[in-house]
Amino acid sequence: MLPEQRETIARSRFCHHVSLAFIGWWETERREYGMGPGAPRPVELVTETVTERRMRRLNGFPQPYRKYIAGLTSCAPAVEDLADSFPALLFALATGYSNVRRRQAAFEAVVAGHSLKVAAGCLELPLWLRRLPAQAFAQPLPMLSADEEFTAAAVNRMPDQPRDAAVWFERTLVGHRLAGRELALWCLREPRLLPPHTSDEDMQWLLAWAWASLTPGFAGHRLLRGAWSPAIGWKRARDEVSIWRKRIDLVGALAGGPRDAWLPDATVSGHAIVALRSVEDFVAESVAMENCLDQYAAHLAYGRVRIFSVRKDGRSIADVEVTLKPDDCNAPCVSQIRGPRNRRAPPAVWHAVHAWLAGQSFRPVDTQPTSAQATREAFRRFWQPYVNAAESAGLPPHVLARVLGRDARRVKPHDPDVEPIPRTDQPEAQPMPRTANDDRARVAAIERGDAVLALAAPRRVRMGG
Repeated sequence: MLPEQRETIARSRFCHHVSLAFIGWWETERREYGMGPGAPRPVELVTETVTERRMRRLNGFPQPYRKYIAGLTSCAPAVEDLADSFPALLFALATGYSNVRRRQAAFEAVVAGHSLKVAAGCLELPLWLRRLPAQAFAQPLPMLSADEEFTAAAVNRMPDQPRDAAVWFERTLVGHRLAGRELALWCLREPRLLPPHTSDEDMQWLLAWAWASLTPGFAGHRLLRGAWSPAIGWKRARDEVSIWRKRIDLVGALAGGPRDAWLPDATVSGHAIVALRSVEDFVAESVAMENCLDQYAAHLAYGRVRIFSVRKDGRSIADVEVTLKPDDCNAPCVSQIRGPRNRRAPPAVWHAVHAWLAGQSFRPVDTQPTSAQATREAFRRFWQPYVNAAESAGLPPHVLARVLGRDARRVKPHDPDVEPIPRTDQPEAQPMPRTANDDRARVAAIERGDAVLALAAPRRVRMGG
């Protein structure tokens, strides 16, 4: 508060009133000069030995890179000090960033006592990386962009908390490796790409969706409802990823090729009734009818549902769901008939569908669900281009494991013509002696080796049952 403001307050007729500005000034003065309970307390000096300081600095970096950083900093204390002043520069020197000549020039600049800006310039390392903590560097650094737009977005959007900054930087690096500068810039600018808004699994699916949007030759590109673009928002991107994932589930649900449609295609009263057999058929029908047929993977995988499209003059006007009667597995019946946007179908469609169903000769139908092996093989073939792109981009294995799980891992293909070799090193299991309510006899049989405990296989639970 200025002196003239104090005099104005003192001359005021309302001298009993104290302004908020004066109170704020007085609190500041009191804390500054050590008066009152709000004054800062003296901080006890903490002594740290050279060994403790070195171990603290090394432990700040991820475990796989500590030995390389320890070897680099063992001969130059000035380089070791980078762990506190510029961790990114120390990490880049230890992990082979840029080329040997530039790393040597940056190392000599640090040892000679030049500024950090000069040392980072020798290595062409963006200066905004200086704000990142040591724990943020979980993978080797790519050649990041240093233009004004990228630097401004990084500086303005960098989280304050070290843990959030580490997650933010890791996701930005993955986006940069997968799709380049534009996706990395989008990751920098979206504040809701951090937990709890976006989990690790959600983020990896989002990155896979963005890569598929930029790769027209990928099979998943044809399953996109909306593609990624630099102008898309977080909420819209999350919705598009959710739809994309449900369409990918159709790949596993319809694995093994086209199934038995139960009923043949026909034309009744000018209405063509056609079975939907492939993933493309379901996606195209969902787009034409504006319904949720592209999210029908769970029903199709169970094997007791078939979907037919009713078309007139080559245009879809209704969809028919055919299921099996609860008391007769060989008698298909119409479960529902829906028009565009799940509206009621016109009476002419109902008449045509029931006339088509009445003219069928029923026979035993295939109700087998999709096998787990066929589903895994279909997912492996589907994700293989993305796995190759991620490996060529240098992504660590845990990135693929988070988003794709076992479906994207390369395993030895199963040969159905080769029978498995039975194990002979284990004795054949003997049946458990059946003694009514006698636990002692059961325990004694197990101890003698006359019986082997076995776990029961889990019972398959039917949908809706």
